[in-house]
Amino acid sequence: MNKPSIAVIDASLAVYSVINTPMASLAENVMDYLQNNRIKLYAPRLWWYEVTSVVHKYLFDGLLTEKYAKDTLTIILNLAVNRVDEDDGLCRAAFEWATRLTQKPAHDSFYLAAAELLGADFWTADQRLTNRAHQLGLDWVHWMGESFH
Repeated sequence: MNKPSIAVIDASLAVYSVINTPMASLAENVMDYLQNNRIKLYAPRLWWYEVTSVVHKYLFDGLLTEKYAKDTLTIILNLAVNRVDEDDGLCRAAFEWATRLTQKPAHDSFYLAAAELLGADFWTADQRLTNRAHQLGLDWVHWMGESFH
């Protein structure tokens, strides 16, 4: 794998890197790799909605205390993630990616569209999405459990 200078990350990777779950060590390793290699992080605008929603879901489900949930959200929101705003082109590209991936919802495809637009690697905690992307020949889509050294 080439050493890219930029990467798109999804919300699940960011959340898992902060919240103590069985996936935490994998997510932490990827985030450490990205940060240690000074890879500039990007995400579509929906990333901020998704991380907020996921952390709140953990709180609502009783898996986090209110203080821990708020602290977690603060940590995630303080990550140096640059925003890729949705415009008509990104929305159309996301639509096309959702169609190619044969997925009903298009939210995951915004990450792919952003990575494609930026010429960046895309890192995700969603192994199923990664497997489907690899079936389409997308070698720039990476699951957090992949080797990156």
